[in-house]
Amino acid sequence: MLEFLTEDLQNALKNINLNHLYELRIRANKPVVICYGGKYTFLGMYGLTDRRGTAIIAKYSDIENIIYKASEYSVYSVTEQLRQGFLTGANGERIGLAGVFVYENGNTFTIKEVTSLNIRVPHEVYGCGDMIYRVCLSAGIKSMLILSPPGKGKTTILRDLARLLSTDKPINLLINDERNEISAAYRDFTLDVGTYADVIRYSYKKDALTAAVRSMRPDVVITDEIVSEEEISAVAACIRGGVEVIASAHLKDLEALRASPIFTSALKEKIFEYYVVLSSEGVGNIAGIYRENLTPVFEADKP
Repeated sequence: MLEFLTEDLQNALKNINLNHLYELRIRANKPVVICYGGKYTFLGMYGLTDRRGTAIIAKYSDIENIIYKASEYSVYSVTEQLRQGFLTGANGERIGLAGVFVYENGNTFTIKEVTSLNIRVPHEVYGCGDMIYRVCLSAGIKSMLILSPPGKGKTTILRDLARLLSTDKPINLLINDERNEISAAYRDFTLDVGTYADVIRYSYKKDALTAAVRSMRPDVVITDEIVSEEEISAVAACIRGGVEVIASAHLKDLEALRASPIFTSALKEKIFEYYVVLSSEGVGNIAGIYRENLTPVFEADKP
């Protein structure tokens, strides 16, 4: 994992517990910041440090080298990812990019002169989906939307739900892994998503859901981060066709869900049978589980 980092960064990370590492923020000519155990701190040559003066200072050339290595020395091979503002490492690390966006015919063509990287490190947390599975899925597969702000554990929970569903019973489970974060499938490597899971990587949801339902005949689809009306329409079409969908969205709570134009039709048509809201405090904590009409099944602050 993280083999694409510079030698200095790799040596520094040898001094910390990678199980608690969630993000690395690498900015040109600025100290390296990491999210460790849910809190941000600096990364020094010998591990964690709370002093800016002892933090590793990243260079622009470091960022160039990381991108080059993460793309397996061929930036052209990851052009489509670059258009979407990210790269994916061989073990599912998502590398967000900030730099100069280049447009062609009104669409993003590529990103150049990258000056910041946000490297999100995937984690297998066995059992983090147990409660959701027990409350919502143990009696049968139901469509579900998991809500939370960024970085609160949605993808990790989706991965564990895939494992639970695809190990408990012989079903056909399809993972639409748009950024290869859920499964991190790469040649002979994959994170544990269960025995009966098939994975489509780097495909837009509309294309993946349409083609996959026809060719792979899934019973349930797991996909991440719905961000547009086109995507929610593709999900709704799957569900109407008899294929359940478990998905996630960047929404902080039910009020944000109600106010979102993207999800207005989903709420009205009761597309999802369950909504799971993660807490903004900590990582992977469940604030509430709600039925399709948003009545509570479970709320953490209530007995």
